[in-house]
Amino acid sequence: MLEHIKKHRYKILCIAPLLIFLLIFTFLPIAQVIILSFQPAAKTDSVTPPGSGDNFTLAHYQDLFFQKDFRQAFFNTVFIAFLSLALELSLGLSFALLLCKNSKIIRFLRPLFILPLAIPTTVVGVMMSYLFTASGWLNRIFLNLRIIDSPIYWMSGGVKSLLMIALADCWKVTPLVMLILLAGIQSIDTSLYKAARIDGAGSFYIFKRITLPLLLPSITAAVIIRGIDAFRIFALPLILMGQNLKVIGTFAYLEYSEFNNPYVSAASAVLLLIMILSAVLFYIKVVGKKGIVPA
Repeated sequence: MLEHIKKHRYKILCIAPLLIFLLIFTFLPIAQVIILSFQPAAKTDSVTPPGSGDNFTLAHYQDLFFQKDFRQAFFNTVFIAFLSLALELSLGLSFALLLCKNSKIIRFLRPLFILPLAIPTTVVGVMMSYLFTASGWLNRIFLNLRIIDSPIYWMSGGVKSLLMIALADCWKVTPLVMLILLAGIQSIDTSLYKAARIDGAGSFYIFKRITLPLLLPSITAAVIIRGIDAFRIFALPLILMGQNLKVIGTFAYLEYSEFNNPYVSAASAVLLLIMILSAVLFYIKVVGKKGIVPA
């Protein structure tokens, strides 16, 4: 064991700072939140479930599932995550296929496509609030084009507000998905395309049989990275809708800061962690059957 450590001591020294950082700023806080979610409140008149000890209770999780606000926040989180992820993958793949072409115009457009990544999320939220208000730019464009007869109240709640947040998140993060997929496309051997064209294959057939299968690892990376962020979306809903539309992230924040209830806030954060892990593992299991790494 010691000889093995001495043999790889340089590698261990290189990754040690990262491991220490993850331990202090990631794993320990997660463990503390999980422990807090099972602790009884310091001062409460609620009766703990039968069989629970003095230092362990499931009451906070039970409170969550009986709260209408949390059930709505759960639905909002899932809806926004799946819709924004679907939009970002579709648009990101389309833009990646467009930008992989080597021309002067494409080289000029690449920095413009990446620009939204450089804008802070808070600024994006303010920009989108001007875009989606009743008298905002989007309604003006639709009215001038006679697409609608009256303004759409995007911030009135319901599906329209969920769609608004998903579109705002899509505009902000699609360039990241595009970069991941663009790197994957550019790593594909071009001789495969030349051989397919010599055999008379069309563009759609080449995309279906060559590009898409070989792009699966990059798609998986994009889905996992963006899926995690989509589930824990926080700033955009809070800026655009405040307390009128809650996701699990804003629900946990408001329970802690506004209602002084750290135990329920911790329980909701743990459930969000379970949702993220379950979604990632389910996707890996489904895609793994089809082959994450192409042969």
